[in-house]
Amino acid sequence: MADKRCFVQFPHPGAEHGPNSGRQWHRSEIGHRRKFLQLRGKWIENDGSERTGDLWAWGEWEPESDLICKFNPSRGDSRHPRYLWEPHYVPKECYRGRHNTDPFIFGRRFLYSNCGQPTDSKRSLKHLDRGSVIAFGSGKAIKGKRRWTLDTVLVVRDSFRYDPLDPREALEGKVSEAFLSVTGGPLSADPKLARRPEPGGLRLYRGATPSDRVNGMFSFFPAIPAGTHSGFPRPVVDLPGKYFTPSNWQAPKGAKCERNPDELRCLWDSLVKQVHDLGLVLGTNAKLPPRRRAT
Repeated sequence: MADKRCFVQFPHPGAEHGPNSGRQWHRSEIGHRRKFLQLRGKWIENDGSERTGDLWAWGEWEPESDLICKFNPSRGDSRHPRYLWEPHYVPKECYRGRHNTDPFIFGRRFLYSNCGQPTDSKRSLKHLDRGSVIAFGSGKAIKGKRRWTLDTVLVVRDSFRYDPLDPREALEGKVSEAFLSVTGGPLSADPKLARRPEPGGLRLYRGATPSDRVNGMFSFFPAIPAGTHSGFPRPVVDLPGKYFTPSNWQAPKGAKCERNPDELRCLWDSLVKQVHDLGLVLGTNAKLPPRRRAT
């Protein structure tokens, strides 16, 4: 199958970690969840200026975290965060039964490595070309309507095939040690992948950055500078129906449809504008969470 330059609407679970589940490495028998994270990193303001400092953002981080504070959203408000977390990780001798983190927004480049690829019957998610745009988010019922909230946009810069049962063999030197532990470790110990080896392995996609753009685009996550107020709801976004379906809360959409570069740039520009119009900034880099020893 030839690679295609696509726009992918990629739903993933949107429930928020609680005060107990968020502290420990999340177990795989329970579905993935999101955390509202305090990160050290970089962002781009509405005027295009780049800033560095502490920022807050929604993201996936399934290993350990420290609970910094609790927020008090309005009763019944499931979109605002209830907890603020600072991520770290403790390497394990055995990763079996632990969730991996994907997408991975930490370090020099955003990474998308496995989610949905083994269950994609057409294998389309393993054939995305340079310049593809992947919009990760979650469905939410808001005032009786099905809406879609955004947490990460990855613009594909390059990619590598790898064996999920031995990620280090192909990816060492191309990704951080933190990624090899946090994402590679659970993949290598996944009994489903061991029972049903993935033909051709999986594909790790690395994201474009503001200093290394593809067609003028870069990867980002909606964010705010830390401490400005009590968090923010995951931003509701919308695009024309052939690209984006608000009620699509399950399977990725768009990985089979070739798009031209101008089309993709218009879609990316629209997401950037919608995020900025909500008073948010574009997080472009998050420092790797620290490694800790087991206590």
